[in-house]
Amino acid sequence: MSGTSFNKIISGDLESVAVVAQCLDNQWIPRELLTTMLAHGTSLRDSRVIGERLRAVRHEYLRALLNAQQVIVNRAFFLNNPVVYRDFQEDGPSRTAFKALLGDSVIVPYLYQEDSLVDEYDFTVQPEGASAWREVVGDTAGSCLRLSWDKAQNEDATRTKLQRPFRRQLLVLPDFEVASLERDFGLAPEEARLLKARLIEVNNWAAGEESVTREQFYRKFVVADGTDPADGRYDRTKPFAAELKQLADLKYNIALPDAVGRFPMTPTGSLDRTALQEVDRAMSSGRAVPADELVHMLRQQAFALAQRPLDVGLTGLELNHVRQARGTEEWLRYKDSLLRLLSEPERMPTAPEEFTARGQEVYDRYVALAERLTGIVGRRREGAADRWQPIIRLSVHTLGSVMSMVFDNEPHIEVAGNVAESIATQASKAVVRFSVVGRDQRRAGRQLETSFDLMQVEFQNTRDEWDDLARRMQEAGFALREADGQAAQQATLNAPEDENGR
Repeated sequence: MSGTSFNKIISGDLESVAVVAQCLDNQWIPRELLTTMLAHGTSLRDSRVIGERLRAVRHEYLRALLNAQQVIVNRAFFLNNPVVYRDFQEDGPSRTAFKALLGDSVIVPYLYQEDSLVDEYDFTVQPEGASAWREVVGDTAGSCLRLSWDKAQNEDATRTKLQRPFRRQLLVLPDFEVASLERDFGLAPEEARLLKARLIEVNNWAAGEESVTREQFYRKFVVADGTDPADGRYDRTKPFAAELKQLADLKYNIALPDAVGRFPMTPTGSLDRTALQEVDRAMSSGRAVPADELVHMLRQQAFALAQRPLDVGLTGLELNHVRQARGTEEWLRYKDSLLRLLSEPERMPTAPEEFTARGQEVYDRYVALAERLTGIVGRRREGAADRWQPIIRLSVHTLGSVMSMVFDNEPHIEVAGNVAESIATQASKAVVRFSVVGRDQRRAGRQLETSFDLMQVEFQNTRDEWDDLARRMQEAGFALREADGQAAQQATLNAPEDENGR
């Protein structure tokens, strides 16, 4: 591939589980690091921040390549993100692996308006990245994605699907529920009310602007006055700068996966899509199931979970290890089980034994993949810090509250937050999420996991049916436990919006 000769694809040509990884966004920061930066007044240019951030980005990038069929990567990141271009900068196993993954369309470059992979660019690049990129695309065949390969249609789609949604999100901020803000950001009730007031201020500002970019938003509400948003000097004197940044980044990063009808992959510890409070958004999985059907499905669960810890982590993992893992029978079997679970999940509540079988299959095969990966990396980890004890967590997310069914040696439910008053006595929809995660979510950033939005459940009277769901799960043998602070935020493949932006 000379950079001008490649397979031109559009959204319909992508695999079912193709993702856009938010971690590659040059403004993405783990939440704990963001808190530290604000407290100490450091910026993205600080050497300590650079090192910690790059380690987290690398971890999430490799996680995406291991979990998904395809990873869509904006062309700019090949030229300016060292986490990406380090793999093809020099000859060696990683460069070989990168070329293979690019050639096999596992890594899929996305072209914004460019016609080729080597077009001139109007964004900042790293010279070593740009040079290495030109070399690697010179002899590698693969596929490139654009919204449309017709210039006029692509410009229209770019404007309507990528640029406008950001401003539209700012205009609906006054509708956000205090209960959800409290839960998603771990705020006290009064703090959540003050954040809601700040969201109204943001709305008033956006309403007076004809168009709004994330950079403009950053300058007004997030970064220190007179600084370049790319420097990441976040201003703690601007009310709720951290919370506003996270909401803006989330909306910004789901635009492309929504535009192509695939999954945004939010990193561990970051806000996921439920924080945008799109309760009635349409999901690719189809219709919402009634609450009674969900209860029927959950009461039948009997996951035969392995109870031994695995010595598995991502320490020492490189791109060539991921490529090797993707070529194993374990990865192929995991992929097939994932596709089966995601296939028409709304039918499973009426056949709970099918959900049990498919859920258990995903769990078993992901654990087998993790064990195989450890052998590929070729080092056993010492001590408890990297020992991974996988469990299945099935969570139901509605406005203000999350209920999680945890399937381990002592199955139980955890409830965080309270159902928002605006929907308490009304009909609503909630997102059901399936996860294979470690028991200790404090170490999630260093461990393997997979998590994705599975289906929707429909409540006719939200609070009553929510309370009834908790009660009936306790009757089925799930002990009720108080959630440990904020609901765990796993690395998640969030379901996309439909074409109407719902």
